[in-house]
Parts: sequence; C-alpha cells; structure tokens
Amino acid sequence: MIRIILGLVILLLFTPASDAISISAGSPAPDFTTGSIDGKRISLNEYKGKVLVILFWRTDQERSILALQDANEILDKYKNKGIEVVSVMEESDNKEEALMIFKNKGIGFTLLIDTDRRIYSDYGVRVFPTTVIIDKQGLVAYDIPSHPLTYKTKLRGYIKKVLGEIDEAELEETLSPHKEEKDKPSMEASRLYNLALKFTESRIFDTAIEMAVKSVNANPEMPESRILLGFLYLETKEADKALEAFRKAVELDPNSHDAQTGLGGALILKGDIDKAIEVLNAASLANPYPQMTYYELGNAYELKGDKAKASEMYKKAIEKLIDKKILPSSISKCE
Repeated sequence: MIRIILGLVILLLFTPASDAISISAGSPAPDFTTGSIDGKRISLNEYKGKVLVILFWRTDQERSILALQDANEILDKYKNKGIEVVSVMEESDNKEEALMIFKNKGIGFTLLIDTDRRIYSDYGVRVFPTTVIIDKQGLVAYDIPSHPLTYKTKLRGYIKKVLGEIDEAELEETLSPHKEEKDKPSMEASRLYNLALKFTESRIFDTAIEMAVKSVNANPEMPESRILLGFLYLETKEADKALEAFRKAVELDPNSHDAQTGLGGALILKGDIDKAIEVLNAASLANPYPQMTYYELGNAYELKGDKAKASEMYKKAIEKLIDKKILPSSISKCE
C-alpha cells in the first residue's frame, strides 16, 4: 500500500495538471508583433529559421521568477546554436519591477509587452508561468506549464530534441520517472536552499545554516547553496567557514559576482585587507550592479585606514541602491 501511495505521489508530482496552452504540438505558432520594454517592435517572423523559446510570466509570482532563472541558466549554454528567447509580460504588469528582476537575476532575455493580452489570447495561455518551444519551421514543439520540479530537465530535453541532438527515444529516457529519480538530489538541494532563504529572511540564522549545509550535502555542485552558506557564516562571524564556502562557490562558478563579493567579505573578516580589496575591485568591475561589492570595499578601506576611499565606496553603494530603488539582498550584511 505504501508503494502504491508513493507511486501516486510521484505521478502527481511530475505530471502537469493541464497543458500550458490551447495550441496542439505541431501547429503553426501564432504570429505576433508587439513592443519590447525598450521601445522596439518585435515580430515572430524575425526568428524564422531559429528555435524560439517564449516564456510567459508575472512579476508577482515566485515560480515565474524561478522559471526565468532556470531558463536563463540552461539556454545560455545554447545561445550559439540558434536558440532565441523572449519573455512576455502583460501590459498591466509592473514594468519597473520587471526590469529590477532582470537586473538582479542577470536575465538577458528580450522582454516583450503584451498589449491587450493579444499574445496570451492567441496562444491560449492557461497557467503562469508557461514556457513554449517553437522549432525552426515555426511550429509549436513543446510547452511546459508552471514551474515543476522537473522544469530544467524538461527544458533541456526539449531543446536538445528540437536541435536534433537526441531522438524521441532519448527524450523519453531523459523525461522518464527513472531519470527523475537520479535528479532527486538536485531537487532536494533546491528545496533545502529555499528553506534556508526563508529562515534567513526571518533572521533565524542557526536553522538557516543547518538547511544550507544540508543543501550543500544534497548537491555539492550547486554554487547558490555555498554562497548563501558563506553569507550566513559572515553574519555569524565564522571567518574560516565563510572563506571555505565562498572559495568553493568561486570554483564552481568563477563568474558569480555574489561569490566574489562574499569572498572579499570573508577576507576582510580574516584580516587580509589588501587581498580583499583586490578581489572586491575585480568584482566591482565585472558586476554591472555592484552595490554590495562597493559596501564591502568601503568596509575594507575603512579597516585599512583610508577614510576618503572608504567614504567614496560607501557613497557608490548608496547611490546604486537609491538609483535602482531596491533593498540589498536578504543574505547580505548590508542593511
């Protein structure tokens, strides 16, 4: 009986309640022409001969933002293979918040504004978020409703299929429950990471650290868990543990501005001010939105005794916060 119940749970977990759109696979994708958030006119015809991924989302929905992040991570690896991505939001949605989300999350997709919900209507979007994959012939190939735990696996598999990198049998194997069993550690790591974030936001740091450590153990290759853990160790003044967490995060993702900034903060806590300044300066040059990096640089220069330089860095950090109208990350010390 327990096995039967478990089987039903797995079935419900990995099977969407309904299709994401009203258009059947193999049907021509409805044409559209609409404005982007930067004022350009964009048409479906511009993507003729390419694989196009359309992501319908909302700014006030966490799973929409998670879908954006996951799609950004996966599709970035295919950008040189003829893959294009556009995201679509309703005209009534908060455009300033959308731009802030794109900035904070490093999303590089074209952002389209759906005037009068025409695109939503033509595609028959039923849930948020919805991801639609259109093949090179302009036909709807696949859709993904909402943001299931299997989102990254599905998107990666569908993209490989429309690019001809795998056949139908290989796609079925990729999406099979047996395959998903193998991905459970990553899913568990993400679940624990999100729990750690919630405890961090509530400033229950001991429990947040416990959840972050479990997330790292569940999937040691997930840099986000190590970055969060590093910032938590900075908060609790555990310099050696913070340094270890950030160094490993940098190894896993050398381009992570958060990991580099955290590494600089850990070096400050260790008293290695010169090395911290070196790391943070490099991070500030690479990061287009480095408010936290400037804050840490100000801290480093202040400890070094260079009050003028410290003041300059603190001023830059404040300017970034005011200009973009955002609060610092909940995992940072900059409050």
